[in-house]
Amino acid sequence: MLYILPDDVKRRLLRRYRRRSREIVVDDRFRGWAWEVPPLDPPYDFHLSLSEITGRYCESMRDLYLRHVEKKRKPVNIKMIVGGLYHAIIASVIEHSKKTLYTIGKNSIGEFGMCMTDLRDEIINGLMEGARKPEVITSTSVNIATVQNNMLWLWDYEVNQIVASIERVVSSQPYIGLDSLVHNAIPIVVEQKLDGRNLGLSGYLSADAFGAEGVVLDMKTGERRRFHRLATTGYALVIESIHEYPVDIGCIVYCWFRENALPSIEYDVHQIDEPLRQDFIELRDTAMKLIYDEKDPGLPSKCYEDCPYWNECH
Repeated sequence: MLYILPDDVKRRLLRRYRRRSREIVVDDRFRGWAWEVPPLDPPYDFHLSLSEITGRYCESMRDLYLRHVEKKRKPVNIKMIVGGLYHAIIASVIEHSKKTLYTIGKNSIGEFGMCMTDLRDEIINGLMEGARKPEVITSTSVNIATVQNNMLWLWDYEVNQIVASIERVVSSQPYIGLDSLVHNAIPIVVEQKLDGRNLGLSGYLSADAFGAEGVVLDMKTGERRRFHRLATTGYALVIESIHEYPVDIGCIVYCWFRENALPSIEYDVHQIDEPLRQDFIELRDTAMKLIYDEKDPGLPSKCYEDCPYWNECH
C-alpha cells in the first residue's frame, strides 16, 4: 500500500529514525502538548490552514496577503485538481477495502479482489465527474485520459497490496477475528481529521494518513521540496496537542507519473526533530504577523505560473 512503508524502507530508514528519536531529546516547549505557552502559543488570534503555512511555493507569502488581507478567493488550477483526484482515489480504495472486508466477512476473503475490481470504475468515474473545473488557465497541459489511467493504476496497485497483506495476516494468524484482520491488514487511517485551533491552525485539518507505526504521512505528486517536511511536522504537533503522546517520525510519499515510464514511488522518512518544529513555529508566526500588519510583502524572487494567484500578481 502507498501509505504502508515497504519492508526495505522499514529496515533501512524507519528503524534508524526510531532509534534516533529515542536518543535525541526534543525540548517539551516544542511538543504539541505545550500549546498554551510560548513558543507554541500563537501570537495572534488567527486560524490558518496548515497548507497555507507550509505550502511555501510563494516565498514572500504574498498568497497569504491576497487571501486574508485583500480577501481574494484562492482559485483552483488543473494541477491542484489532478493532485486532489490522486489523493481522493487512495483514500477511497482504503476506505472501500475496509468496508468490503467487513461486509463479506472473514470466510469470504477470497472474493475481496473481485469485489474491489467491481467497484473500481464506478468510484473513479464518480470522482472524475465530481471534480471541480479549473478556474485559472496555466501552461500546464493535462490529458484527462492519462489522469484516469493513473487513477486506475493507483486503485489496482493498492488492491493488489491489500490482497497480499490480507493473505500474510491470515496465513500467520488463521484464527484471527474480522475486526483484528481489518486492523492488521490495513493498519492505516486516511484523511485523519484534526482540530488545530490550539496551535492557531484550522479546526478542520485533514492529514493524508497516520500509520500504525506512529508515522504521520503526506502524499505528494510533484517534485521534492524541503518545506514538504513542514507539513508532517505541523500534523505531528497537532496530534501531540490533542492526544499528548510524542510523534517523532514523518514520511513524505512521492508518487510520480511520467510519460513513457511506469509510475514510481519514493519514501522520504524523516525525524520530526526540534529544528523542524522551530522552523514550523517561526513560519506560522511570520504568516500571522504578515496578516496582522496588512502590509503587502511584494512578489517573491521567483514566481511559478502554476500558482493560483498568478493572474493577481501579473
